[in-house]
Amino acid sequence: MDADECYREGIRLTDRGDLGGAFVAFEKAVALNPNHARACKQLAKLSLAANERRAFTNWCHEAMRLDESDPEPHVMMAEVLAAARRFEEAADEQRIADALSRATAPGRPA
Repeated sequence: MDADECYREGIRLTDRGDLGGAFVAFEKAVALNPNHARACKQLAKLSLAANERRAFTNWCHEAMRLDESDPEPHVMMAEVLAAARRFEEAADEQRIADALSRATAPGRPA
């Protein structure tokens, strides 16, 4: 099974509610392809669902590093920071997400 197949399996398991199995599948995707930003993003989401804040932050930062044009990890960070009442940092992340969204909006050159 290659990294993309593991990623798709992780999505299927997540949809079925098997979050533990999904986590293993996404981790395998990253082990097979350390540059798999989408798997990192899913690992961040699952970590947050498990209330693993440090893992959430680490996976978000890894997803940001791997795909600098994706606004979603910044939105995820902004939401968590705002919930933690770290409003200035949350606003910074949201500004980055907004700028990335505008830069990649349909009809605009990326």
